[in-house]
Amino acid sequence: MSGRRLRGAVVALWWAILGATAMQSRPARADVPEATEPGLSSWLQGQYMTGDWRGTRSDLEAKGITLRGHHIAESAVNPVGGLRQGAAYTEQIDAGADFDLEKLIGVPKASLHVTFTQRAGQSLAANAIGSYISVQEIYGAGQNVRLAQLSYEQLLLEDRLRIKLGWLHASDDFATSPIYCYFQNNGFCGQIAIVVNSGFTIYPTGSWGGMAKVSLSDEIYFQTGVYEVNPTLAAPANGFKLGISGATGVIMPAQLGWQPRLGSAGLKGHYRLGGYYDTSDVPYLGSPPGGPQATARGRWGFYGQADQMIYRTAPGTDRGLTAFAVIAYGAPGTAMLEYIGQLGLLLRGTFAGRDDDSIGLAVSYSKVSSTLAAAQNAANAGAPGSVGVQSAETTIELNYRAQVTPWFSLMPNVQYVIRPNGVTTIPNALVLGLQAKLTF
Repeated sequence: MSGRRLRGAVVALWWAILGATAMQSRPARADVPEATEPGLSSWLQGQYMTGDWRGTRSDLEAKGITLRGHHIAESAVNPVGGLRQGAAYTEQIDAGADFDLEKLIGVPKASLHVTFTQRAGQSLAANAIGSYISVQEIYGAGQNVRLAQLSYEQLLLEDRLRIKLGWLHASDDFATSPIYCYFQNNGFCGQIAIVVNSGFTIYPTGSWGGMAKVSLSDEIYFQTGVYEVNPTLAAPANGFKLGISGATGVIMPAQLGWQPRLGSAGLKGHYRLGGYYDTSDVPYLGSPPGGPQATARGRWGFYGQADQMIYRTAPGTDRGLTAFAVIAYGAPGTAMLEYIGQLGLLLRGTFAGRDDDSIGLAVSYSKVSSTLAAAQNAANAGAPGSVGVQSAETTIELNYRAQVTPWFSLMPNVQYVIRPNGVTTIPNALVLGLQAKLTF
């Protein structure tokens, strides 16, 4: 079956399941006449675009089955700079379910998660800008239909120990924050530096693995995990590949976290220190460009992340101003991006009556490996101008997310890429973007 036909079959199957579930026969609720249809106002104020399916969705959730579905579209155009001017559109559809196994089969504090995704479209960064950080965070991972997640989760020791096993992603639990995906640039939302530098798995490309998180107190936790590293899994033909052929090793992340509430107002903060070791044999970046390629055994790095609310509009709400910062380092012999530093501000609740809107401003600096740059300089010493010497790429993003309804948002954004691909030969690029999200 071709990739296009397979994508269509999976999406059609999902919508068939939704339709069959919504139309299944069930006793009419006394408070909702069978012929009554929800009005426009209640539809626009509801949590899902497809509504509650005449109460069926709520009934399923009460029994332990929560269905999920989203569509994300990201468009981008660079009217100035880059390799050439262009435009690109990419999209992602995801569909999945969370099963509460305690409600369904009596297994206490256990759950099962399954997610399928479809990605399609083009990358403006690859096609027109020439930057190594994508300006559309949902581009990549095969651009196909794939099994993104199939995992089992268990809480133990009075909920202080959390274990997750199965087909999953390191990025679900390590080096991540919901704040980052208030931005369209992949340097923020995907924390792409860690992914570029290692076999750190990121949604939607899963692999076999597991993690354990222990809460040492109400504010402090420690977690670690082991995940398969398999570069073949992102290939377009491998959306449903579950075998380990092509695996090069495992990656073992660890993270210590502190989640305080500071000051008399109890402002939320999240602080993370982490590191990883990838056992894979990988190319040594100090090898002569175009010459014999040496191999390095293993690669490693560490990171620090912090986000802290510094102003809140009213007690007991997340509306307010939050500052965040990220720093990461990768061993320069194997890490394409040796350093990454980020600073940003996120304001949630922008104007009167716009409590769910946000404004985001952030800057990301990604420095290319000093080992790679030294090899490029050495090549140029023998043949001047033969190799472009890379230094660092910087991206700035300013955006406004308008939560039009609880299930639909629009986020126009402006990005500015300084020194794309870390070279001076590509003009700085101005990018105009638009992200749209639907929750089914």
